[in-house]
Amino acid sequence: MKNWILSHKKAAVSLCVFAVLIIAAGIFIQRGNNIEAMKAEDDLTSEEQPLEIEAWGEVKYSRIENISIDFPSIVTDVQVKEGERVTLGQPLMTIDLYEYNGNIEKLKQQLSANQSALDSASQDISALQADISQIQDEIARKNDEYSNGTGADLKLLQNSMNLAQKELEDAKNDLQSYQLLYDEGAISQTTLNQYISMLDQRQKAVDDVKANVQKTKTALKDELNLLNVSLKSKQNQLSQLQQGNNSNVAMQQSSVSAAQVDLNTMVAKTAVDYIKDGQIISNVKNGIIKDIAVNNGSHLGAQGMPTEVINIIDTDSITVSAEVYEESIGSIHVGDEVKIVPASFSDTSLKGTITYIPDLAEEKDGRRIVRVEIKPDDPNNILKPGFTADVYFEK
Repeated sequence: MKNWILSHKKAAVSLCVFAVLIIAAGIFIQRGNNIEAMKAEDDLTSEEQPLEIEAWGEVKYSRIENISIDFPSIVTDVQVKEGERVTLGQPLMTIDLYEYNGNIEKLKQQLSANQSALDSASQDISALQADISQIQDEIARKNDEYSNGTGADLKLLQNSMNLAQKELEDAKNDLQSYQLLYDEGAISQTTLNQYISMLDQRQKAVDDVKANVQKTKTALKDELNLLNVSLKSKQNQLSQLQQGNNSNVAMQQSSVSAAQVDLNTMVAKTAVDYIKDGQIISNVKNGIIKDIAVNNGSHLGAQGMPTEVINIIDTDSITVSAEVYEESIGSIHVGDEVKIVPASFSDTSLKGTITYIPDLAEEKDGRRIVRVEIKPDDPNNILKPGFTADVYFEK
């Protein structure tokens, strides 16, 4: 029995070894097959990997013209609708300018009245100036008379003085001569006394003329004082009038300037590129009406406060904002060309150029996106604000 077990034991061991070898060979072959299958799958994946990055995009705009009216008027006809395309100079609304034109006329009348008041704002001072000039001339003349004796009265007195002094000198000479004769006994005391009396008379005549000269000069000095007082009074009066005139003129000029500014401001309210011949017109070359804030009969610019009337999107500023996942952002660059397929015209393809890639990502639906800005080439105006499009970027 023992011998039988030993003989069969060798056979069993050999059988087990053979089985292990077969299993190992099977595993090796299976692993090889799996590796080949994985390589084939990788090759297939590589072949099927897309060459484009697809992103969802929204049509937006960067410029909008907001038209407001800040002068009194009434809308009489709205000629466009929201969403309508408009061109430069196209009429949008008709407005009644009756009240505005009335305000312009009132401001013109106010300006004219202020200008007329300016002409009469200053009192006439020519007569007073003439009086002052006359007094100054008279003072100069009397000063010359006083200092140089050029006046008629003083000249007459001076002549009298010269004559009296000559007669006095003659009387002195006569007295000396007759004094000698008296001393020699040739004449009597009575005769000598006559010449002494004559000398006294001549001296008194000179003294009287001197007194008259002094009186005349004193009177002339008093006249000069009165003239100077009158001159000063009239000069003060002139100064006050000039100050008053300057103040009145300045005040009236201020009123004229204020009226002119008010008029210019009111006129300028219609001197804008979106108002022409009583109509509000488009001041955008290519636009889309976004919002119309008024209706027929709406009053605009009440109490000078601006009233928003209409908004126009500048379609030349239209862009497409594409949402690119952050893992793909490194493959695109500013200036790259892209393909745009509008959702509203899926069979149409437009070209575009990347103009801006922000250094900022946002979270959307659990992923990070970057909103890339694209300028489309859209000559037929297919893209419209608020619409969507698919954007394809080349890797």
